Amino acid sequence: MGKIMTMNPLSPIHYTAIGDSITVGIGSLFNYGYAHQYRDFIKKEWNAPVAFRNLGKAGWTSQQLLHALKNDASFFKAIQIANIITCSIGGNDLIQAGRVYDKTKNKEAVESALQNFRLNFLSIDRSIKSIKKSSHTPYIIHYIEVYNPKPEFSLAQQWVKKLNQTLHKAADSHTKIAPVYAAFLHHENTLLFVDGKHPNYKGHRLIAETIRSVDYKL
Repeated sequence: MGKIMTMNPLSPIHYTAIGDSITVGIGSLFNYGYAHQYRDFIKKEWNAPVAFRNLGKAGWTSQQLLHALKNDASFFKAIQIANIITCSIGGNDLIQAGRVYDKTKNKEAVESALQNFRLNFLSIDRSIKSIKKSSHTPYIIHYIEVYNPKPEFSLAQQWVKKLNQTLHKAADSHTKIAPVYAAFLHHENTLLFVDGKHPNYKGHRLIAETIRSVDYKL
């Protein structure tokens, strides 16, 4: 893990995690999910205190996260002071569209959901970067790819890949995309919780390690 800035060792690194139930930590023992585990990596490897805010909300879609970024003062402040931001979003957008498809077999519902996600996500990214630009705080953003909990379903493969392609549109010198899709592929049986949707402790650990492995320089 490379350091994103020269920090006073007594100054805390501000880490804000935003997103859905994966950010909350659901599926892991005591909800000790990827965000908590990534925080531990930061503390150990940078030998610095970490001021950690977990603003994940179970069930959230991209639309709900975008609304919070635009309207919730606590989100604005947490992003404003953050040196590190992680975000998991998009899984619930697909799950909701998938439920419609299961009932109607209408692929257009999923395509519409993917288009809405694209618009919402790009607005999320612009909102975060606008906040950071005005605060002048050095920062790095990690967006987390969505894994595919139904690898046997060919349409799910297509939809998840298309959603992840949208995430990669945000990549720049401040922004890296954690390649979680490939990390989970063919290992779903050992990485998913009993509900078949959320990562288990091992899955959350892998997400944290995947974020950690992404090389970046500012």
